[in-house]
Amino acid sequence: MLYGVGDKEMKTTIIVVGYHETQLSAHLTMLCLANITKYTDPEDYELILIEDVPKYQVRDDYHVLKIDKHIILEERTTYSKKINIAAEQATGEYLAIIQNDVFVWEGWLKGLRYYLENGMGEAIIPDQFPRSREDILNSYKMSMEEGLNKGARDACMIMITAEAFKKTGGFNPDLQILQEADFYERMSAAGVNQITTNKVQVSHMTLGTHYQDMEEFERKLDHDSKIRNKV
Repeated sequence: MLYGVGDKEMKTTIIVVGYHETQLSAHLTMLCLANITKYTDPEDYELILIEDVPKYQVRDDYHVLKIDKHIILEERTTYSKKINIAAEQATGEYLAIIQNDVFVWEGWLKGLRYYLENGMGEAIIPDQFPRSREDILNSYKMSMEEGLNKGARDACMIMITAEAFKKTGGFNPDLQILQEADFYERMSAAGVNQITTNKVQVSHMTLGTHYQDMEEFERKLDHDSKIRNKV
């Protein structure tokens, strides 16, 4: 069963980008995929894993990970460009762009899609910031509507309608670190209604996506800052 409005079937394409220069980064991706597989109904989504020239492989020795399309590029390119390439191959009405150091939990997909299916927004971001037990329990008591625009925004995961993604023109393919901040601005410029919710909580390791060392991080940050300062 696919969940949607009325008789119209709706499917989500999940995009996970890998950059596997270390065993740690490959293991993070495997953990990310394992949580998606474990906590998401398989018929409710397709998953695209995209990476380029990996030094370490994503392993699925027991054939338990749901990976519908595994794209391995022959040349290195930016995180942003990989998202755009995967989005071109997506078949879902919604795109869930998830960094590989993010771990989802039960109900995340239906929870996020609830807001988009009911016309409350075109792009939604779950809460991933550390919360007290009291805060978590209070979020459980809220209705989906009461949880709207609660929580804090972060770039670790964005769910957006495919139509809205096309309106933005996609991610800036030249950016390596600041691509999500830039994408927020692209969504605003395109008139995409962006919302948050505390009804969906995810865990984010931070700095695991495509930062292999701090010197590399600094180089990429300097590169992106120069590009954005020219705009």
